[in-house]
Parts: sequence; C-alpha cells; structure tokens
Amino acid sequence: MNITTIGIIGAGVMGGGIAQFFAERGVRVLLWDADPNALWRGVETVYERLKKSAEKGNLTDDQVQEIMSRLNGVEDPEAFHTADLVIEAIVEDAAAKKELLARLGEAVSDSAIIGTNTSSLSVTELSNACPQPERFLGIHFFNPPTRLELVEVVPTPRTAPATVDTVKGFLHEYGKTPVVVKDSPGFIVNRLLLLMINEAARMVDEGVAGAADIDTAMRLGALHPAGPLAVADLIGLDTCEHILEVLRETLGESSYTPADGITERVKAGKLGRKTGEGFFRK
Repeated sequence: MNITTIGIIGAGVMGGGIAQFFAERGVRVLLWDADPNALWRGVETVYERLKKSAEKGNLTDDQVQEIMSRLNGVEDPEAFHTADLVIEAIVEDAAAKKELLARLGEAVSDSAIIGTNTSSLSVTELSNACPQPERFLGIHFFNPPTRLELVEVVPTPRTAPATVDTVKGFLHEYGKTPVVVKDSPGFIVNRLLLLMINEAARMVDEGVAGAADIDTAMRLGALHPAGPLAVADLIGLDTCEHILEVLRETLGESSYTPADGITERVKAGKLGRKTGEGFFRK
C-alpha cells in the first residue's frame, strides 16, 4: 500500500507537529480538530514555526508556501475518505478516543489504516471501537515530532501483519525509526522514562541535590543528551503526572506514584516549558 495522503486529528502540540513533519517531506496532510479555533491556531502555529526557520536561512519563502500548500485544514472527519492513513492525536481520554474512532471507522475508505498516538492508554481496548480492528494500531510519536526520530508502533492481537509492515515502511521512508512494542502500559519509553523522572523529582524533594545538578549528573555520568527534569519540563509536568498515575494503576507499582515535587508544581500551574516554569524557568 502506497501512503500519499494522511489525516491528523487534533491540532495541538502533537497533532500539529506530526502534520508539519510530513508536510515538510512532501506528504499531503489533512488536519482536523473538533474545535475550529484550535484547528486554525494549529495551522497558524505551524506557519509561524516555518517562517522562523526561513528567517534562520533553513528554508526559502517559496518552500514555506509549498509546505503550507500541502497542509489542509478540514471541517470534519468525513473529509478523510481520501486519506491512506489517519492518526488521532487528541486528549488522553479513552471515552473521547473511542467515540472518535467509531465515527472515523465509518468515514475512512475500506483500505485506510487508522492509528492512535496515545502514550498511556490500552491500544487493544481502543481497537474495540474500530469497525476494522485489523487496520488499527498505535503509532506513538515523541515531542517534538518534527525533531525526534523514534516512533513506537504498537499492534494489537487483531492488527494485521500487513498493517504493521505498511506503517513501518512509511515511517522509514520519511526518516523516522519505528520500533515495534507489545501493547503494554507505557510501551517502552514512558515506562522507563517516567520512572526515572519520578525518582529525580523525589531526589529534589528529599534534598539529595538540586534539579540542575541532578540533570548535569545524568548528562555527564549517564551520557543522556538532556537531564530527566529538563525532559519532564519539555513533556509537561501535568502530562507526566497523568502518565504516572496511569502506570501506577495499570502496573500496580507504587514507584509510579507521582512525586510531591511534580504534583505540587502542577497544582501551582508550573507545568514546564508551556507555562514558562517547571523544575526550571524557561
């Protein structure tokens, strides 16, 4: 199967970033959000990022316009009938995703693949909402999707092998590195990363060391390109807290109970880079 047009649902940080990544590489992208204002904000955010790239000399003005011509905002999911692959990247709420997937399954073509960008929910459970579960799987990108190479590909027991192969080939073609992982809580990265972030936050709580020193130690002593607390700020501390709570519930491990330093910052609205302050000031 040749994927030439993709649909993205959700024009926020992840959806907009995924849309930008593929539009930059010549793929026709259809972008939809249930909130029309969020849709056009998302499109404008992509345009602003591209203009900044042009100002730095990385793109020409003509290239910016060409990329934007491939990114098309649409009014409803029914417009995805021409898409070969559709990826939902909406809020991490199982009921909302299931409702959307049921609607989407009826709107897309009989050959289209449907993916979810969920980072913490059961892909198998979500597949129950799809009329064609053999063409459904997890396609988990990382923030920012325009820069990070990894994509976790998460088949369910009912996903057809051809679906997995098609998605892996498509991702490889456009410069991503897919890894296939069993549908399990947190997949690979979040199950490991959030545990490390949580322990680093506990060390700050206990006064073992300051946030900057902990991150420096992990960068220089463990060869990490960024420290765990800087990564937490990038992800968003509210998102970290949510994923930790899901992992604690699904794995039954108290080590995933969010550290006080995370929950207290979330309550104070200090969510990381998106608010200007988390463990560090922007």
